[in-house]
Amino acid sequence: MYVSTLLSLVMVGATLSAPLPKVCKPNVVTEGPSTINAGCKMRLQLTFPAHSLSAVSTLNVRFYQENSRHGTLVHQVKAKEVKSDQATIEAMFPVGGNYLGNGTLIVTEAASRNIKCPAIYGIHELSILPSIPDVMCTF
Repeated sequence: MYVSTLLSLVMVGATLSAPLPKVCKPNVVTEGPSTINAGCKMRLQLTFPAHSLSAVSTLNVRFYQENSRHGTLVHQVKAKEVKSDQATIEAMFPVGGNYLGNGTLIVTEAASRNIKCPAIYGIHELSILPSIPDVMCTF
């Protein structure tokens, strides 16, 4: 009995220590396809609150596969390259075949490893289908 309780506590501790995408209130509006074929490029339009980019240096777009706790960096935006009055930017990146299935794109500032929610946060649900030779990639 003690062994099973101890094993349960160890498993819970390992689960809690794994990095998770934060569940915060989104303040970034994302526009893009909800389904895309592997091998195509994805265009994701990001709209931010006024002057929120001035508070960050880099934005990361990470893809979290369904039931995964580890995101893969798929695109990065340097905030200093964005005009100060610009509220919308486009992120374009290739979609690989190794991420087939459902997942979530999370947009956040690069240095958001603290406990509180980041200044910039957005989510976009995405389903990646296998590459089909007859399907033409469109943006």
